[in-house]
Amino acid sequence: MAALVLAPLAVRPAAHDPITTKVTFTREISAILAARCVTCHSPRGSAPMPLTTYAEVRPWARAIKEQVLTRRMPKWHAARGFGAFANDPTLTPLESALIVSWVDGGLPEGTATRTPARRQAIAFTRKSDQVLTVRASATQAMMRTPTAWVAGWNFEPGDPLITSAVISSSSGAIGTWVAGDAPVVLPGGGAVRVTGEIRVRLNRRNASDYEQAVTARSSVLRLRVAGTQHPRRVWTEQIACGGTPSRTGNVIGVRPLLEPAASARIWVQRPGAPAAILGWFRDFDPAFARTYWLARPVDAATDTRFQSDGKCNVELTLAARG
Repeated sequence: MAALVLAPLAVRPAAHDPITTKVTFTREISAILAARCVTCHSPRGSAPMPLTTYAEVRPWARAIKEQVLTRRMPKWHAARGFGAFANDPTLTPLESALIVSWVDGGLPEGTATRTPARRQAIAFTRKSDQVLTVRASATQAMMRTPTAWVAGWNFEPGDPLITSAVISSSSGAIGTWVAGDAPVVLPGGGAVRVTGEIRVRLNRRNASDYEQAVTARSSVLRLRVAGTQHPRRVWTEQIACGGTPSRTGNVIGVRPLLEPAASARIWVQRPGAPAAILGWFRDFDPAFARTYWLARPVDAATDTRFQSDGKCNVELTLAARG
């Protein structure tokens, strides 16, 4: 789960809660947290408190239940049922039901078993990767680079207060990182052409009064350079909602840009074709303005309009048709 404010909801359960459920922390709940939450909720993670052990989780259990039921955590502004996204971190209905059953059933710990495996990240350690280091106190950094094709990226924050990073080059936007995101590898052998300077700009949250202070370290941005000479071209294009793209391609990602706390439904409309919903994005937070990677690409021609029921801009990530 990404950074959150749970303090008002953190109620320590009674010392002897009656056990009325067969769901236990060690068998079900720890696995859910490992898959969905501890990317941020771990020591030096982006969230205010770690949730890696029973002792750490128990004081926050009722707060976790409330956040899960209201879908405020993990941090994700796309409503379920409106569009499908490959990077959706939200809990399944079954996972939510297990957490509710565990909390309402007395928070049994269960018998200790093996530690559940955390989500496996894509290894970004090739010698050919472009590496940009950001000083601990800095909000941005840049480096010169020869013309190259970037096929993916990963950001390693050295400061738990960093919520997001926006990555670009002199030739335009490359992509984004938001706390909790896995490394990105562009689909279908795609890559973004970069030239001149590569830049990364960081957003930070304010520290919560109940979290332990951590000394910030340098952050690292790793860019995966494409191994082929002529990869499938990927580019980004920002348009106003209601507008059309300047070039044809397949939309593989969408990054809504709304006013703070605003909401908007965004869909694709072509003459003579039914509308195709991209997503319903609610309670927009600029500090978490992520790219939503579509589970299925959407074809976009020059007569395709990206409509919305609210005022907004949208940054599209498109791939050349192949």
